[in-house]
Amino acid sequence: MPDRVGFIPSQETASYLIERYQLGSGSGQLSSVARGAMGRIWRLSAASGTYAVKEMFWGADESAVKREVAFRDAAAGVGVVSPANLRTDDASYVCVLPPECGGAPVRMFSWVDGRTISPDDPHVPQWVGRTLALLHSLRHPCDGVAPDPWYDQVPEPARWYDLLAQGEAAKQPWAHTFAESTPLLCSLACQVIPADPAGAVFSHMDLQPQNVLIDRSGNYILLDWEDAGPDLPDRGLASLLCCWGVHDGVVDADRVRQIVSAYRRAGGYASLTGLESFSRNLAGFINYVAAQAAFSLETEQAAEMREHAAREVVSSLANPARMESFRELLDVVGTVGAIRD
Repeated sequence: MPDRVGFIPSQETASYLIERYQLGSGSGQLSSVARGAMGRIWRLSAASGTYAVKEMFWGADESAVKREVAFRDAAAGVGVVSPANLRTDDASYVCVLPPECGGAPVRMFSWVDGRTISPDDPHVPQWVGRTLALLHSLRHPCDGVAPDPWYDQVPEPARWYDLLAQGEAAKQPWAHTFAESTPLLCSLACQVIPADPAGAVFSHMDLQPQNVLIDRSGNYILLDWEDAGPDLPDRGLASLLCCWGVHDGVVDADRVRQIVSAYRRAGGYASLTGLESFSRNLAGFINYVAAQAAFSLETEQAAEMREHAAREVVSSLANPARMESFRELLDVVGTVGAIRD
């Protein structure tokens, strides 16, 4: 991605998007809604309605997006609700803005008026378990798509010490915590087991609380399908339980049982096979820390982006993946078979 490519929330940009995505006539207005490590969401208010624009920080491959959209559409067919993907006037999903609008690649979606979920919502475990079961039961083919190495390949120990040396030289705010955490990162990396692609099915890959909204009708809306790709079902289930059943390293056994029970009732067929089922969680955590640390050191990038990356390193290391939580989850899941719902 070219240096300093960005998104200019101007009237000109709004008009360009309205024209490219064929959203009618008239002017529009853009406002920032939220941002993450991978992109920023803008709200486009136009005469024809309201839309979500996603600025893609790391670019977007049209062929990969088409695979993602096909999977999202298949999931919608079995009841998983999500924003619709909009196409440009040339039937593409990805639109690269002209230089005068910032030059960023963007995507457009239908807008969802919704609220974030409450951790105490009693209906959440049922929805979470059922949704993963529906996605797995599609057995959506991977069609030769290779699994993303992000989920089962991690840096060698030398990489951690190299990042640490660079961070200390640059006086990064994460350097001290990183130094204390380097032995743990190396230890966790040793626990990552490469996945066997033969057992993979297409899945969402990012089904976590911040990617779910509840709309005005009470429907749960699943967002952020960009990471969709091949996944081993047991690793998908393990990841789900870590996201929804563990907080600050503490396992909520009742919630975990509810999620697994809902998953099985809805036809979910995955079973945790052991600590190797958590390899995706470990690799994702490890690679995220490494990627954010590396990006924070890239002085040619915008200061705001580098500062965000540095904060992400600190916050991630404050709540690392914990092997003891994985072991407890295995124990809890092993009791679900005796439960009567």
